[in-house]
Amino acid sequence: MEMLCEIFIGLWYSTLAASAVALLVMAILALFRHRISPRIRHALWLIVLVRLLLPVFPDSPISLFHMLHFGTDIKKAVSLIIPLTEKENNPSAERSRNSQEKEYVHNDYSMIRPEEDTVPDAQLPAGVENSAHFSHPWGLKIIAAVWLAGSVALLTYLFVYMLKMRRRFKTLTLVTDPRILSVVDDCRRKFDIKRPIPVYTGSYARSPYISGLFRPWIYFPEGIDKELSVQQLIHVFSHELAHHKRKDVAWNLLGSFVLAVHWINPVVWMSIKRMKTDRELACDACVLEVLGEAEAVPYGMTIIGFLKRFSVRRHQPNLLYFDGSTNTNQLVRRIEMIKSFKAGSYKLSAVAVLGVALLSAATLTNAATPAAGGSTEQAPATAIAKTEDRILFDSSSRSYDNLEKAAKVADFKFKAPAALPEGYKFHEIALRSKTKDEDKLTKAEVNYVLRVGERHYGSFKLQIDSSGTSLDEAYTEFEQHEKKTAVRETEIRKEPITLYGMQAYKVIVTTKVNAKKHEGWSYFWLDGGVLYQFDGGAFSDQEKLDIIASMKYPDQEMYKTQVNLDLLNVGIYDTGDLRRTAELIGFTPKFPWQTAGQFKVSGASMVQKLYFGYPDNEEDQKSKLLNIGYARTDEQGNIQGFSFMQIKNGTMYEEMKKNGNAAFYRIDRKKHTAPVSAMVLGGREVLKTAKYKIDGELSSPDEIDFVSYYWKEGDVCFQVVFKGEGLPQEEIVTNLMNEKAADLNNLK
Repeated sequence: MEMLCEIFIGLWYSTLAASAVALLVMAILALFRHRISPRIRHALWLIVLVRLLLPVFPDSPISLFHMLHFGTDIKKAVSLIIPLTEKENNPSAERSRNSQEKEYVHNDYSMIRPEEDTVPDAQLPAGVENSAHFSHPWGLKIIAAVWLAGSVALLTYLFVYMLKMRRRFKTLTLVTDPRILSVVDDCRRKFDIKRPIPVYTGSYARSPYISGLFRPWIYFPEGIDKELSVQQLIHVFSHELAHHKRKDVAWNLLGSFVLAVHWINPVVWMSIKRMKTDRELACDACVLEVLGEAEAVPYGMTIIGFLKRFSVRRHQPNLLYFDGSTNTNQLVRRIEMIKSFKAGSYKLSAVAVLGVALLSAATLTNAATPAAGGSTEQAPATAIAKTEDRILFDSSSRSYDNLEKAAKVADFKFKAPAALPEGYKFHEIALRSKTKDEDKLTKAEVNYVLRVGERHYGSFKLQIDSSGTSLDEAYTEFEQHEKKTAVRETEIRKEPITLYGMQAYKVIVTTKVNAKKHEGWSYFWLDGGVLYQFDGGAFSDQEKLDIIASMKYPDQEMYKTQVNLDLLNVGIYDTGDLRRTAELIGFTPKFPWQTAGQFKVSGASMVQKLYFGYPDNEEDQKSKLLNIGYARTDEQGNIQGFSFMQIKNGTMYEEMKKNGNAAFYRIDRKKHTAPVSAMVLGGREVLKTAKYKIDGELSSPDEIDFVSYYWKEGDVCFQVVFKGEGLPQEEIVTNLMNEKAADLNNLK
């Protein structure tokens, strides 16, 4: 039953997506009713048929489903109607929050960072035993069972009908009348059909039709040839041969199969019906294109004559009768098309082909790999797309303020939650290697926070490991870490489960406080060979499951939302990071690799203004700047260095000069100042501070002194910060002043 539900979920995604395509086709046909040829009308319906037939489609940036929420997520689509899972033997838990607000205090040298897991990695052990812990709800099971019963009934009907037709075929008589065979051969030549197509006759049906998928044959009612002229016989056989030429028998059979599978969707019934109608119009147009425009009226009269004399109601889904449907509106449409037919209208124009191709590209592709945390989703088959940006500062541990860049540089594909609890936002993602000596980034930790202004109200993190760590190893590491850091009586246990079709552990941590027990849940699971660990903080168990259910490989929509432009410090590791920094700070910076005194670049980052000086307000604090560190090792082996910062000036330099002091951000968030004086270096004005301590009056007397130099170039203000004595400060500043803006595409 669980397997049936999964199949039905996949079918529901397919039928919803196809419904969207069908409605779009209907809208196009209604809007351009008199401008679209019959052949193109039928071709548009074939797009819908293909969408219904195939279970998997490639991703495309021009997909129609970028505009539809369900187009990229199977389980999300189905959850619009009925929940996907229900818990068994698992009591619900209400979400609670810590009533005491947590507040982080920032200063120039502190920031929120995810704590790195320092527990050593282990080797991959044996597999893990599964136990079914989650199942689909009964409502979904009932619907899936009804769908299956309907599909089996319809497919059985089609199969029985085909057997009946096969038996009936054995009762037919092969036509040998030279008059009829001569007309058939003449028509075959006109339609450029090489293989002979036999004609059989009988008395069970009163209208001609073509049948046979691989060995086509034409049914011709017994004795009707005596009532028809040669011209009318040409019309009849041309129509049936046109069906063969256009492969309509195959398309008709596929339409019947699709209807049997997607019978639960009324849009599919409507689409198949309209497709059959437009198929007859296209067939008529094909006939007239071959016979000539002059035959339009006689051909139409032949159809009307058949309807008057021979037509009866029929319910045989895979037969293409000459006179078609007895529906009056459909008949009128056929006669109107035949009457207004113009030679050449059946041929495909370049514009028509281009239009169908573009619509196919938009509708026969997906916005992203369909997934909702289930094990059926596969990582993209293409090789990992590595960045072509040149590495500036290689590191076994990196942090990024956006999911897109992390996904680009990581040495593995990973999923992240697409749906976040209300108020929560992406904070930061850290990548690291399994060991410091390993150059591949095989681990990740994604952090999400609930923050209002400067206040922090909650967080959760997702740890990801592609280095081969097993569920048992991950649980052991978690258990050791929890017991090592526990300050209260703690009990830890695991429950093997199947989580959305994936091998998983539910880890329950029970703490005892004042004789009361408090439980928290964490989840570990394997998906595509990658280990995921979700620690959900104060969320209820169901909320955690909802977050896990939304896990998917990141797409453009996620990249747009999972960015934190307010992160205090963003590392720069490659030329792509540096170009992005230049865009965000609003100018092309200086970036000398080496400066006076053999100082070389040791690292760089994009930081907020409080690194540079005291901000005017909260918005000004978020102003971004480039901070470059320089270092050298002296003869005694001591490391010396300084910082070089660049920011859009505004009125900052002028205010420092006017007020005679520079303002800095203190650890308690208050302002402290240092006097500045003007001097000339290299023929240009520079402001130099007196010695100051990092936190002003709050610093102890024995703390090292700082000195800063400022100058202005255009609308950019530069600052060099020296810590301690012994450096050639003026030489370094002069050297940096003489540097030009960097060529970010050709750094040396």
